[in-house]
Formats: sequence, C-alpha cells, structure tokens
Amino acid sequence: MGTARSGTGAARLFRGGRAAWRDPVLLPQRGETYSIATMLGFPGGVYAGGEGFVLWFFGYILLAAPVLFVLGPWIWRAGQLHGAVTIPDFFAAHFGSRALERVIALGAIALLLPIGTMQFAGIRLVLGALAPGVPMPLLLAGAGLVTLGYVLLAGLRAAAFVAVLKDALMLGAIVLVSALALAHWPSAPAPQVVAAPQVPVGLPFALSTIFVQALGFAMIPQNWAFLFAARGPQAIARAQAAAPLYMVMFPLLMAVAVFARRLGLPVAKPDFVFLATAQHVLPGWAVGVVMAAVVLAGLVILSSVCLAIAPLLTRNVLPGLDGAAQQRWAKAVMALFIALSAAGALAQVPLLATLNTVFYFGIVQTLPGFLAALWAPRASAAGLLAGLAAAALAILAMKLAGLGLGGINPGLIGLIANGAVLALWTRARPRRDGRSVIELLG
Repeated sequence: MGTARSGTGAARLFRGGRAAWRDPVLLPQRGETYSIATMLGFPGGVYAGGEGFVLWFFGYILLAAPVLFVLGPWIWRAGQLHGAVTIPDFFAAHFGSRALERVIALGAIALLLPIGTMQFAGIRLVLGALAPGVPMPLLLAGAGLVTLGYVLLAGLRAAAFVAVLKDALMLGAIVLVSALALAHWPSAPAPQVVAAPQVPVGLPFALSTIFVQALGFAMIPQNWAFLFAARGPQAIARAQAAAPLYMVMFPLLMAVAVFARRLGLPVAKPDFVFLATAQHVLPGWAVGVVMAAVVLAGLVILSSVCLAIAPLLTRNVLPGLDGAAQQRWAKAVMALFIALSAAGALAQVPLLATLNTVFYFGIVQTLPGFLAALWAPRASAAGLLAGLAAAALAILAMKLAGLGLGGINPGLIGLIANGAVLALWTRARPRRDGRSVIELLG
C-alpha cells in the first residue's frame, strides 16, 4: 500500500480548516454546484436555447447527487487508505507511478481554467453594469486581486463559512427576483423577436451531456479534497441526500428567463437575463444586493479552485520543495490562474454553459482509472495513461474533423474510448503484483 507525501506548505494552506470546521463536505462542496453558472448560466441557457435546455442542465445536477452518494464514500475510503490530499496523490500511491501523477495533476490544472473563466465572465457582467465607464481589464484586475488576497489571508476555513453566506444570498436573490417576475407576469408575449437559440439542445446532446457531467461531478479536484477531509462516509452520504433540496431554485430561474422572453426585455447577452430581470422588477438598492450575491458566488468558487490548484502543483508536479518554496510556488500558480481566467473572460465566451461543458468532458476522463483502482487489481499505470491518451485523441479528432456523431457530447465518446483502451491494455499487459482498493480495505 502506497502512502502519499505528508502535507506541508500549500497543502497545509488547503487543509488548514479541517480541525475547526467539523464537516467540510456539507458546505463548500455543494457550493461547487451552485455558483455563477447557476445564477447566470442556467437562465441564460433557457433564454437562448429555450426550455429544452432545462433537460441538459437540470438533469445533470439531479443525477450528480446519487452518483456522488455512491462514489463519494469510496473516494473517502481510498483517500484514507493512501493518505491522499489530492486526486494525483491517490493515483500515484495506488499505481506507483510519478508519470501518471504528473499527467493527472497537469490535466486537472488546465481543465480548471474554464471554471475560473466562467466565474470571471459572470463577474464581468456585474461590474460592467455597475461601472460602465471604467475599462473592463481594470475592473477584472481589481476582482482578481481581491480574490487572491482573500485566498492567501483566509484559506479553506473562511471559504467554508463564506459559503453559507453565499448560499443564503443566492437563494434569497433568486426567490425575490422570481417572485416579482411571477407577480408581474405579462398576459401576452411581447412582439419583439428574440435571438435564435445559440445552445445545442437536441435530445442526443442533452442525454449524453447529463451522463458525462453527472459522472464528471464526482471527479472534480476540489470535490475530492473536500471528500478526503470529511469526517466519514456517512457524512458524505447525508450531504448528498440533502443536496437535491437546493434544486428548488431551478424552476424559479426558468420562470425568470421565460418572463424576460415574454416581456421582450432588452438583453445584450443571454447570460445577463437574470440581472436584466432584477433591474426591471427591483429598486436600485435591491439590484445592488442581487449583484453582490452574484459576485460573491463567483469569488467563493474562485477561492476554492485556487486552493485546489496550489497543492496540485506543489505536491504533485513539483514535489520535494521545502515549506517556504511551496508557499512561493503556490502563490505564483494561484496568481497565474487568476490572471489567465480573467484574460479568458475578456474573450467574451457566448454562454457560460459552454465553459461548463468543456470542463466536464475533460475532467470525467479520470473516472475509468478510479473504477479500475477500486475493482481491477491488474490495471496498471501504463493502461491508465493509454486510456487518457485515447480519450484526448478521440475528442481532438472529433473537433478537428467537425464530426457531430448525432450531437453526442464529445466527452462521452472520449470516455468510451478511454474505458475500452484501458480494458484492452489490462487484458494484454496485466499488472502482476497489484491489488484493488476493495481488496486492500477488506
């Protein structure tokens, strides 16, 4: 049985809240699900793509809870078995491969960039409405500095407690805006023509995306960190049993989007529809509170992603650094992540939901390796690397060739290729001395 390296430096920064915060998985892990992508991306998708968009977004959020209910306790047990703090810690310890560790760490860092960009894209919409005369790069630079300062000063413990405030403000803002929208519901739709749908919402895409994103949710790096820090598998199961209660906000957000379409509200971008509705139904001071809730949602997610990226670099990509060097590298990589995310937001991606999809069809590719670690003692690090390479090549080939394959999410094609190559490699070149997680725990 392998043992992950002891946490120092950046890893200690991430784990610092464990002693004082009794059950980390109950708060910020849920906060990963409900953020700017919920408040702005979901109604924006409904506004641009019609009610069919609901099947995709609502479906994956609903299915993610039972997936994590099943896999979450096993992730916790696997982490305890190998003393892991990060996803690459586990894979390195279980399969005895530094190459696999670095590939997974670097891949996770790269795939988290769309999440950071998504938060800054939402913050950009708010800041642009609050200060239309100020250059956007200056506003985003200020938001980035606030985020970095908050992470460095507060760490995981503060993120846990701020998540409570964030959730309260989010739910309050959504309930308030949707209630007033329903109260002012127009008797007939406006004659204005709304822009054509911009989001692919065909049934094959929706169903395959639900599957990919629900499974991918269990493999998010910062979720693994929260699961490793949980008190036990029972706490994880209880958290997921209560998670669907948060979904009351989705019908309300859908009502906001439909209200804006029927009323013909002028919306510069689909993702602005929630804020545009708030401006229409609320007085100025209340709009400010709603915008504060949106910005806080983005900052909480940015801080948790920064705290997940730091140990990925200092523990898994650059191991062997002393405590002071770890702190320097952690600060540098967090600052770089924030800068790149802000720069990505300046590119003005059409829809936040697009970034969400890109993140998930990459992050889910570690799932076959984790399942192999649980049940397949003959699976090897080389097989996992071959599977990851097959997934990347399949997705890239589809994109370059413009293959739609009936609208199926590219992540599902990659996942199938990944699992098939891993299974064939394991059969052809099995690991002779391996033991599965279940065997080691038994």
